Amino acid sequence: MDYTAKDALEAGFDRVVLVLRDEVRDELLEHIVTYWPAEISVTPVTQGPIAGTAQAVASTAPVVDGSFGVVNADDLYGSIAMKVLAHEVETLRPDEHVIVGYRLDQTILTDAPVTRGVCVTAGGYLEIVEEQKVQRDPAGGLTTRPIHAAPGVTPARLSGGEVVSMNLWGFSNGIYDDLDRALGSFDPTTAAQSEGKPPEVLLPDVVGRLVASGLARVRVVETEGRCIGLTHPDDVPLVRSILAGAR
Repeated sequence: MDYTAKDALEAGFDRVVLVLRDEVRDELLEHIVTYWPAEISVTPVTQGPIAGTAQAVASTAPVVDGSFGVVNADDLYGSIAMKVLAHEVETLRPDEHVIVGYRLDQTILTDAPVTRGVCVTAGGYLEIVEEQKVQRDPAGGLTTRPIHAAPGVTPARLSGGEVVSMNLWGFSNGIYDDLDRALGSFDPTTAAQSEGKPPEVLLPDVVGRLVASGLARVRVVETEGRCIGLTHPDDVPLVRSILAGAR
């Protein structure tokens, strides 16, 4: 989060809106006061009542004007990607959004399985994000299976050059109305949920429905460099070593 905020400021974004849960609010704000440069303007926002990334973004509506970028706090996107996002956000039309994607092989750190959204495109625009469970095989290649595949499904092979989403989005301000409609129709009794998590509304699902219905278009722009994510506890030493060598 610290590195991404710094990269965003240098790329041209003028402030950070930080979406927080109440139970970690004081701890994170104390961290920011202690470690972030004073020139980074930070607006804290408490997430609304529905779990998931759609509600997280919708909670920022009262404090955001115009187009904006969205990032995960537990992924390090890199300065190049943040500059690409800043440029793309400035050119969005009211019914248009953008996703900055990475080569799949630039998002895999270890041999542990991870979930990646493979972007299917047509003419540079998103058609669908296919959620896949991806893992390195013993030979060094990449295998995948759909995230909800039945047991026994034979894994397919990927080249590593596929463009994947790491939730690096740019939205025009109209996305807020779309998010409000999606959250307003949310029924926790019928919503899908992952084991150990409450029912939630996910941002990629809302965007996917907008694209499928023709209500919005999403440009897909590939960036160079790696996206370094913290998925497993064992990733921490490796991420520290990568940062020590890169910064």
